[in-house]
Amino acid sequence: MDATIRSTRLNRDELAKHVHRPVFKRVEYQEPAYIKQSFPFDCQLPSYNFMVLQEVINSMDIENDPFIKQSRARLARLPPGSSRNQLDQKLSKILAKQDTSTHRGLREFLTAASAICVDIGPWAADWYVSKVIEKAKAAGGPFQHVVRRWQDTEKHYLLEALGRVSIIPVSYDPVEICAGCNDRLNVLIEAVMNEKMDFESNDMEFSGIVFVTRRDAVIALAEVLRHHPFTKDTFRVGTLLGNSYDSRRTSFLDITRSLITQTTAETLADFKLGYKNLIVSTSVAEEGIDVQSCCSVIRWDLPQNMISWAQSRGRARKKKSTFVIMTEAGQDPSVLRWEEMERRMVELYNDPSRDFQEEVEEPEDSDDEEEMVFRVEKTG
Repeated sequence: MDATIRSTRLNRDELAKHVHRPVFKRVEYQEPAYIKQSFPFDCQLPSYNFMVLQEVINSMDIENDPFIKQSRARLARLPPGSSRNQLDQKLSKILAKQDTSTHRGLREFLTAASAICVDIGPWAADWYVSKVIEKAKAAGGPFQHVVRRWQDTEKHYLLEALGRVSIIPVSYDPVEICAGCNDRLNVLIEAVMNEKMDFESNDMEFSGIVFVTRRDAVIALAEVLRHHPFTKDTFRVGTLLGNSYDSRRTSFLDITRSLITQTTAETLADFKLGYKNLIVSTSVAEEGIDVQSCCSVIRWDLPQNMISWAQSRGRARKKKSTFVIMTEAGQDPSVLRWEEMERRMVELYNDPSRDFQEEVEEPEDSDDEEEMVFRVEKTG
């Protein structure tokens, strides 16, 4: 696409009075000691529900999967030929990758639970595993509207596997919640508490957004913040998730959509009216929806690129707003490079000496080409 970037040159000082660039901050956290393991199938994590889920999944034989059984039965009925060879090759690939819908879905479930345990803590992982399985076992189940492409035999096979996971419900005792939080979560809580106190000390009402990459982490992180003794009476937490649907994701992980009790519109309305003062969100709040400017934006995960950096930071538009980046201790984040790149771009598009090429040169016609003329005999 051809585009020209233009910036205002007149009344720039007046414009600057109404554009509030957020103060950049950086906070560091320590990764848990158990991070350096083979995830998610061969690791020891301090989450009981994760460990029993891992044990059940590792004990499953893909030959018992209804899809594999049906494929083998169909293969046996086919006569020798290209169709039989194609099905045989497809079946071999699926077996090699353990890539049936149910086994892939369970692997995604285990991966999500391990990431939550490492990033947020074992309490959040225990809650996530128990809540997803609880929803799956509920009367009627979520499968009628979540995994329409699955056959009933596959759904029953998955439910039978989940039935063998002997989960323990989480305790909402404040002591146990605090004990089940990783340093990364503790650093987040300290950062958002400090931001709130700073703004309220200046007689300003606090509102903030925490940007998280994974949808499952958004749900688990919000649950912890709603019940942690330091935050439950301080913040009114909402969640924002993307509404896009990926046809390749036909696993029961999409059941997590049912864990959100409010629609995007309802959450945004509550945030605008002040009924909620802290939103945990995926990148959906970076652009494309109307989120009012807020006091503080905190990046739980590092931005993936400069666009994400600029868009998420742009949500902090109030006066004296802040933009907080969370990084692992000792890590040199690439976002510092993006900040320098942005500074250089601002210098360039504010430079009045730039020469914009607005005229497009037309290519000269070749003298050798004969002019094409179309004539109608009756009209000449």
